[in-house]
Amino acid sequence: PNKFNDVCREMLHDEEEREDAKFKQHWAKKLRRQSSDYKIGEGDKLFLKENSKFAAQMTKNCETKLVLSDLITKINRKGRPQERIFIVTEGAIYNAEPASLKVRRRIQLSNISHVSTSLLSDNFFVIHVPTEYDYLFVSPRKTEIIGALRQAYSVATKEELQLVMQNIIDYRIDKEQLRRLVFEQAEDGVCTKLYAKKVR
Repeated sequence: PNKFNDVCREMLHDEEEREDAKFKQHWAKKLRRQSSDYKIGEGDKLFLKENSKFAAQMTKNCETKLVLSDLITKINRKGRPQERIFIVTEGAIYNAEPASLKVRRRIQLSNISHVSTSLLSDNFFVIHVPTEYDYLFVSPRKTEIIGALRQAYSVATKEELQLVMQNIIDYRIDKEQLRRLVFEQAEDGVCTKLYAKKVR
């Protein structure tokens, strides 16, 4: 079955052309798993510690500890879902392609400012990187992933990674464009709307 069957998407459309363009991607009726009591520490779900290609990548970056690996859904700048491998080491997070393990992006843990989630029962979370651009992810194991990320961040920086919980989340896809996530409680789940706008 298609993992996006629970996602209801609208056509993207513009209003007042580029300046105030607000194309919408609409996810609706998303049901969370019955429990969010995921165990932090199951860690390397994809057994990447045994993968010579990724081991070489870690060695290149002077990393020795793989904290977590998992399949995840990244929502790209056009509002489209892409399957990715999400990896946390003692020094960074990685976004890699599932088939080739090609690393698309590596972010130093110290460059992350905070993580945002809604106050409702959904699977979305945003990782904010002020010096670059932010990431919107979707995972039924959101709690576990954020927990592992916060633990690794704490060890690496000796500080606590801030978790911001609110039902309107702005995040940056580049220097000029923001996306806004709006979460609303529906009768049988959570309705999530994604809007686009330019930074003024």
